[in-house]
Amino acid sequence: MKNKINQILKQADAQWESWNELGVTVRSQLLLSWADEIAQHATFATMPAKMVRYQVNQGLPVIEEVRMMPGPTGESNELYSAGRGTFILCGNHDASSSAFVGMMTSALLAGNCVVISLPEALSDIADKLLSTLLSVGIPEYVIQIAPVGSTRLLISEPATAGVIYAGDRTEVIEMNQLLAEREGLLAQFITETELTLLSTITDTYYILRFITEKTRTINITAIGGNAALLALGSGD
Repeated sequence: MKNKINQILKQADAQWESWNELGVTVRSQLLLSWADEIAQHATFATMPAKMVRYQVNQGLPVIEEVRMMPGPTGESNELYSAGRGTFILCGNHDASSSAFVGMMTSALLAGNCVVISLPEALSDIADKLLSTLLSVGIPEYVIQIAPVGSTRLLISEPATAGVIYAGDRTEVIEMNQLLAEREGLLAQFITETELTLLSTITDTYYILRFITEKTRTINITAIGGNAALLALGSGD
C-alpha cells in the first residue's frame, strides 16, 4: 500500500502546478458545472449542489482579486493567493455528503489537489464524487481516491499539504497527534465536528484555510525609482 500511496501523491504533485495556475475564475466555472451535475444525481441531489454554489459564491470574492501593495522604489507589488498542494479528504460515516462536498469545493477552488480517503461504508460516495468531477472537466489526478484503510499513511506523508476532516472530536485528536509526529513541514489541519450546523464549513472566510499568500514584484526602475539610471552603460 505504501507504494500505491506514493504513486497517488506523485501524480497529484505533478498535476498541482497546472491546476493552480489555471486561475480561480476558471476553477469556479468548473465547480459550478459540478453543482449542476450533482443536482441531477440521485446520490447527492439538492443540498450538496447548493453547498457547492455557496462555497464558490463565498470564496470567489475573497481570493479572486489581486491586491496592489505599496512600491517604495517604484516597483509594483501584487498580493495574490495560491493553493498549498495536496489535501487529504477524510471523515467518518456520520458526516453528510454536503460536508464532504463543501470541503472539497473550497480545496479545489483555492487551487489544491484532493485525495479522497473515506471509510469503506462511504466508498460509493467517494466514487460518485470522483466520477462527477471528472465528467465536468476537472483534470485527471487533481482528484483521486486512495485505497480503503490508507488514511493514517496519507496523513503521515510529508508530501501532503493538509488534511480536511469531518467527524467526531476523538478522531480529530488522533489525527492531530499523527500530524504533530510526522516529519517535514507543518500541515494545515481543517476540521468540522458540528455535523448538523456545519459551522466551520459555512464560515464566510473558510476558503482562507486552504490558501497561501504570495507576492509578485515587477521592478523596472533602479534604486530610488529613477528610471534614467537604467540607461547608464547602455552605449549608443
